[in-house]
Amino acid sequence: MSVFDNLDSVMEDVENDLEEKDAVREVAMKTCRQIVRLSSDLIYALHQKSSDRSIVEGFRELRSRVTEVNTILHGHHEVYYSGFVEGAMQEYVEAMLLRAAIAGGDMPSHSQLKVNSSTYALGLADLIGELRRSALDCMIEGDVRSASSWVDEMEKLYRALSRLHFPGKVVEIKRKQDVARSLLDRTRGELAVTVASRATKR
Repeated sequence: MSVFDNLDSVMEDVENDLEEKDAVREVAMKTCRQIVRLSSDLIYALHQKSSDRSIVEGFRELRSRVTEVNTILHGHHEVYYSGFVEGAMQEYVEAMLLRAAIAGGDMPSHSQLKVNSSTYALGLADLIGELRRSALDCMIEGDVRSASSWVDEMEKLYRALSRLHFPGKVVEIKRKQDVARSLLDRTRGELAVTVASRATKR
């Protein structure tokens, strides 16, 4: 009797399991592409001050797609952490947090958004770029007071991000912290120039 006598049945189980994971991965990838597109569209709509109804409907669909991915990947952790899912979830977090920042309400937590803490932290770090965009829009419109408020929000966010001192194996956030600092400093400088320019014109 050989140890490999049952090899065919063992391999059949392996193939069936891998085929299931591959099928799940394909479905999840398609849904994650929708999450990325929806998140990008909603961030743009928020900056453009689109109608409340279209934004509400867009976020409802976005949350539905996120729930769909979490359901599909339940029990398939190796697929969830393969990269593309976390990337899509970061985009989702960024869109959700920008909505909260513009509305002026409480920031939803990672548990409320149903993402892990590292994904949340990385999405939060990306938010500073969107706050900068809001500040620049206000400067262009000549609304220095609102621009200054957005810079203050960027400062608060950077200070919060600076609390995270963990190795890359836990969360790859160091580079994003450096980018956040750079964006904050640049936006501060641009605000100072705008204020000085307006004072000169008076």
